[in-house]
Amino acid sequence: MLTLLLEAAVRSAVLMGVAGLGLRLLRIDNPFTRMAVWVGVLGCALVMPLLMRLAPADAMMVPMDGIRLWLRPAVELVETGPAAMAGAGPVEIDRLAWVDWRSLGFSLYLAITGAMLLRLAAGTLVSLRLRNAAMPLSALWTDGRDVRVSDRIAVPLTIAGTILLPPDHGRWTDAKRRAVLAHETSHVERGDFYTLLLATFHRAVFWFSPAAWWLNNHLAELAEANSDTDALAQMEDRLNYAEILVEMAAKASRLPAGLAMARPATVAARVDRILQGGALPLRMNVRRWALVVALLAPAAMATAGTTGVDKVDPLVAERMAEQQKPRQAITLDPAAYDRFVGYYEMPFASNRPLKVHRDGSRLLANVIGQNPVELLPESPTKFFARELPMQGSFQIDAAGTVTGVVLHQNGHELPAPRIDEATGKALEQALAERVKSNKPLPGSEAALRAHIAQIKAGKIDRDSILADRADGVIAVLPKIQKEMLPLGELKNLEFRRVDGGGMDVYRATYEKGVRDWWVLVTPDGKLDSMWFGPAA
Repeated sequence: MLTLLLEAAVRSAVLMGVAGLGLRLLRIDNPFTRMAVWVGVLGCALVMPLLMRLAPADAMMVPMDGIRLWLRPAVELVETGPAAMAGAGPVEIDRLAWVDWRSLGFSLYLAITGAMLLRLAAGTLVSLRLRNAAMPLSALWTDGRDVRVSDRIAVPLTIAGTILLPPDHGRWTDAKRRAVLAHETSHVERGDFYTLLLATFHRAVFWFSPAAWWLNNHLAELAEANSDTDALAQMEDRLNYAEILVEMAAKASRLPAGLAMARPATVAARVDRILQGGALPLRMNVRRWALVVALLAPAAMATAGTTGVDKVDPLVAERMAEQQKPRQAITLDPAAYDRFVGYYEMPFASNRPLKVHRDGSRLLANVIGQNPVELLPESPTKFFARELPMQGSFQIDAAGTVTGVVLHQNGHELPAPRIDEATGKALEQALAERVKSNKPLPGSEAALRAHIAQIKAGKIDRDSILADRADGVIAVLPKIQKEMLPLGELKNLEFRRVDGGGMDVYRATYEKGVRDWWVLVTPDGKLDSMWFGPAA
């Protein structure tokens, strides 16, 4: 989640840079047009996480690491490593190396965001109460506007669609009153209160981005510039209007939310702009809005869709959502399980088949060398496991013979054809003999040392890994580095044993801790599978 927000903030900042550059190159100084552009940028920034999903970009399947029941990636670590399953002893490392900085950072983000959103909500509530407590005015000069008087303010203020005036408005000249009403009515007609509310919300969510703070301030400045333009259309005396602004700024007091007519921080720049003279800028019309949308939309989609983030295949996402739904077991006669009993060839490990067998009234399954899990029926041919979001659909031919099983996990569907029982038992026996021999496979230590060096360098040699494993390992490289790099330099690597799944286990001693690595290599020395976890 935090990674998504960080990337969305960066992409939004890039979009702001593109928009600013475009305005500069096109020499657009009209504040109404600039306001339209930056409001559009704000809208895109608010939905940037969604745009990142919708933007056209090269699709990439999610790496299939999570679906491997036996060939798990290094990032599995403590939760799924054999040491964790065995309930091993204490971890002999510097505890700082195992601080979950990602969770800590996300907790800090939530705390600050929550505080800022709470402040925004409280300020908005106070302002709305201020508006509701004000006394409505029904004078002819209000011209049907929602104008009210509050003795708690000293300057004109717009809250939502209401214009609030201070108690001394009765002593204003007609010209001053017309200018004030024109200024505040301009805010109401354009919905500036709501625009700045959204900008403040955006700033609260993306508080870590300087661009979010700049956008909030810039929109407030443009809102005032546009309202000044509308006021000058009613009051042609620029000097007199500038004097009104200076007077209002001297009385202004900060409110939690709302648009005051003059704020001390911006009044100097506004007065300078007003006194410069020149023709008043043209307001937005349909043609100008169409031009802004036509230029901004492709820029937003291009920014959101810039390559650099893997996109989830929509079909994979749809399957994943279905696979993660709660399952309900039905009742079957245990004798019905017999036809499913046998061995099934796993698509990523032909020498490690899936074994399905009965234990009394239960149907169990495991990749040979692993602990079995119980399969529960949700239909006569489809089963699921409670331990993980995985299902299996057995395939039956016209003669009623079970020909295979399709495994559903992590958004993927992996077919595992049935193999004859003699072949399955031979593979199981070969694995048992390998475990009993307790000798490392030739080349496993060299392959592991090379891989540890590659992780440290941040670059994986694809040729050192089986072709169908490379994408998955490279995809999780940042996560592996986060766990391994804090341990420092590798000091020693010692073979310990062959585990029940036939993987060579090595004890790695680093400057700041100890880890165990599980590794499997092919006869030509390429990595087939690996992970690491606490030293057992």
